[in-house]
Amino acid sequence: MDRHPDSDLNTFEAALRHLSRFSQRGGHRTNAQIVEDARFHALLSGLTSRLEECDATLLSKISDSSGRFQNSTPELVDLASRLAEVVCQREDSFTARNLATVAISLSKRIRDVETVEFIRNEVLKLIDDLEPKHCNMLLEAFRRWGVFDRQLVDLLVERMTDEVDQFVPDELVEALSVLSRLGLARGFLLRRLCGLAFENLRQFTARELARMSYALARLRFLAQSNVDELVDAMRPELHRLRGSQISEFLFALSMVKATHQLETCRTLAAQYVDSEGGIPQMSGGSLIDYAWSLAAMDLVEDFEKDFRAALEETFKRKVPQNRTPLMKFFDVICALDLEYQHLKIQVPSTWRAACDEADRFEMDRLESSRLHNEVMMRFDQLQGSSKGLKWRLKMQRNGVCTPYRVDMLDEKLGIALDLEIISWPTARHLKHRLLEGKGYRMVKLEYWDWRRARSEEDQSVLLEREVTKALEANPLPLPEE
Repeated sequence: MDRHPDSDLNTFEAALRHLSRFSQRGGHRTNAQIVEDARFHALLSGLTSRLEECDATLLSKISDSSGRFQNSTPELVDLASRLAEVVCQREDSFTARNLATVAISLSKRIRDVETVEFIRNEVLKLIDDLEPKHCNMLLEAFRRWGVFDRQLVDLLVERMTDEVDQFVPDELVEALSVLSRLGLARGFLLRRLCGLAFENLRQFTARELARMSYALARLRFLAQSNVDELVDAMRPELHRLRGSQISEFLFALSMVKATHQLETCRTLAAQYVDSEGGIPQMSGGSLIDYAWSLAAMDLVEDFEKDFRAALEETFKRKVPQNRTPLMKFFDVICALDLEYQHLKIQVPSTWRAACDEADRFEMDRLESSRLHNEVMMRFDQLQGSSKGLKWRLKMQRNGVCTPYRVDMLDEKLGIALDLEIISWPTARHLKHRLLEGKGYRMVKLEYWDWRRARSEEDQSVLLEREVTKALEANPLPLPEE
């Protein structure tokens, strides 16, 4: 910068791009060194002051380079804010690729109503030009902005469905990841993506398969029958997985309760703590996934030392603001209270309170759920018999089965029902195992099963079958003479 003060904007952008790559390859320490350097600040200042001179392509390149830095700094936020202002002055100037790049980069730094609206309107104009990669980026950008525009999402999903045969492996994995983060239940697109993926499993790396499994499990779209295919495809490179890649695949197997792959789970659990840097180097989300998986697969006592280490490291860190990991960890805390008291692991009050609040908040949000209201309406007329005893349930919403809350509860008969919904970050089987240990009769209603039941009659049949199954496993007491 000192030697070449007359450098053009392309040179400045190239310098920023190279620095962003160094930052990504070098990790947190290298990133910190770069963003704290005065020369970096001068570079950003030089770019910020001359953005008006940039065309749409150069604005896209600068957005992309600046968005690759892991952490936000005041200088990077200032650049993003100024970029957004200039971008909004370039109506009808962006290609589909450039627009998607600008959107995903700006969504990492700023949340500006005018910018979001501008991007939305430009996307609608370019919808027929979008490729799968662009759709992934735009869905993720609007997710980061916290904006769910049904018209836009429907158009993007329709475009992805039309172009499903054009997905390459990394784009397919990213599509499933984005859909899972959004909790977007689009069965037709998911079936097409899954069909494409399982027809070409050998084209994916082990890391990609781990991400794909994680996403499918969160979407409740990973069937038991698919697990063996995934494990077989990953086995040659399973040993190459590290850190969060391991916890993601272990979490996926635990979500579908793949007990027939218990030895694979043991291998992954041991491999996790042997990764470079061990437990202290893992992210908070990865540690929580690992702890939940051990509890869900009943492997805590087999890996007690590692389980303790994961919890101790978690408790050293700040409680996250994101409710998703807190909801996962609420299951772990309940398991400590109900099944693993003998381990005498003390949960800090801050973590306990935050996890309980996250669970309570999300359960309260379900009060207005149309899906839950549908199920309650079917219960109004539902009756059946189990082993000669007739039953009719009086279900109440958001019932309390200490320490948990359940979607629906007949307190007199101790029958509790939870819906296995996509928006809930963990499968219900750990929760149900813990509550069954307290004597409750647990019923789990699968989201996709309910959606396949088109008519009210089909829904009632499904509901009666699941309730009867729970009652036959734990019969009602005989009426007193």
